[in-house]
Amino acid sequence: MQYRITSPQGKVTYVVVGYVVALTAAVVGALAASPVVGVVVYSVVVVLLVWCGTRLFRGEGEDPNGTRPMWRMTARPTAGFVLAILLILQAASTAINAASAQRLAPLYIVAVVLSLGLAAAYLNSSLRLRRTT
Repeated sequence: MQYRITSPQGKVTYVVVGYVVALTAAVVGALAASPVVGVVVYSVVVVLLVWCGTRLFRGEGEDPNGTRPMWRMTARPTAGFVLAILLILQAASTAINAASAQRLAPLYIVAVVLSLGLAAAYLNSSLRLRRTT
């Protein structure tokens, strides 16, 4: 049997711990090398955490022992739509902040692209789930 996270408490714990890990990795990378390294490390950690979360999380009615198709990121379409909207808002906020960040503006672009890429993945998942259910 594979390890799955099915409880809301387990999912919240995963997200909170993941956020702390990603921020810590970013700060260490930025202090040890440069802000560019910090952003790259943060981006890689976030993508890995999202990917692992989509493989480990299971919703109500999903087989905890089964595997998900690689495109499927959530148990239900609504969750993916909500996450996509939040990621789009995050990208917009980051883009607005980039306008006033002269020296580090390229780093903001990386963050915007990351947020929009994850939003696209969640949106794709939700649209496909909606068609299949």
